Amino acid sequence: MYLVKNSPRALFAALIPLALVEAVLLVYALAGGQVNDPVGVPAPDQILVLYAGRMAMNAALLFAGHIVLRQWTVSSRLAYGLMGGVMAAVSYGIAIRNHIQLTAPGDGTVMTIGLLPTIAGMIGGFLYGQLAGLSPVARVAVDAFAADASGKPLPLVFNGPVRVRTSFAGIIIAALIPTVLATLLPYTLVPLLMNGFGDKSTAHIFAAVIPAQTFMVMMVISVIPSSIFMLCVHHAARAMSRRNAWEYAAIGGVAAFACMLLLAFAVPLLAFLVVPAAFCGAVMGAIYRRFAGLEPMPLPEAVIATDPNTLVDADHPSRHQHGVILSN
Repeated sequence: MYLVKNSPRALFAALIPLALVEAVLLVYALAGGQVNDPVGVPAPDQILVLYAGRMAMNAALLFAGHIVLRQWTVSSRLAYGLMGGVMAAVSYGIAIRNHIQLTAPGDGTVMTIGLLPTIAGMIGGFLYGQLAGLSPVARVAVDAFAADASGKPLPLVFNGPVRVRTSFAGIIIAALIPTVLATLLPYTLVPLLMNGFGDKSTAHIFAAVIPAQTFMVMMVISVIPSSIFMLCVHHAARAMSRRNAWEYAAIGGVAAFACMLLLAFAVPLLAFLVVPAAFCGAVMGAIYRRFAGLEPMPLPEAVIATDPNTLVDADHPSRHQHGVILSN
């Protein structure tokens, strides 16, 4: 039995999805306040303190959930993903209850907005369980008598054939790569376009809102197609018995290049996206391989036989000639 280690590095990585979502929600609240009540928009220092407080609460709850799972000797990545979602939802509820936010959600949107940090928390919990590593549990009584019928200790290594796992969480993480890459473009171009604004405060608000809006729109429209694409790439790589991250990246890049090339023939305006799509597909393949892990090859399915005479090899003479029964 194994436990997930205490890892500050893994905790920092697990907080990245939550940090992105909290930043997007904060920007939306700031933009709404700029439109509805420009005078009441808080100072940058207050916004930074509010954001840091939310992230500190997320980190504390995520680490507390990790400690609870260690006490229960639970180390599965599924359990850590669910724990991350619960902790993020609790953090969101505490923030709503104690007004640790710029503006309160509108009527009928509390649950809907809460889905974003919950999903980010599930991804963060999965990342912690994946990146922290495992340590064996010291169980003297079990280790002393853990032996098979021949008296030999149970093996701790596996030398059989393996393949890359089909990981739902890995597919979701890889499917978010197009959203992240598409959001980087507005972050680089929007500040340049906003130099012509007369009101610099408004320019700064728009410079933050447009990338956040791009993130939300791309996440909604690209997650499902990207998930299907990543699943196809994974099964293609598995069919070719490929397990290396570079091989997954190559297959993902070629598949994305081919798909975008076909779309470019139908819609020529998309031709400039062929090379970026290939790069995005390569990153998706490598990211998926990093988080998917390996599993043993499945054993052959058991055969249900009703006639013992049919249990012969493919090259057995009885399979290449017919018996003869002479009728009277």
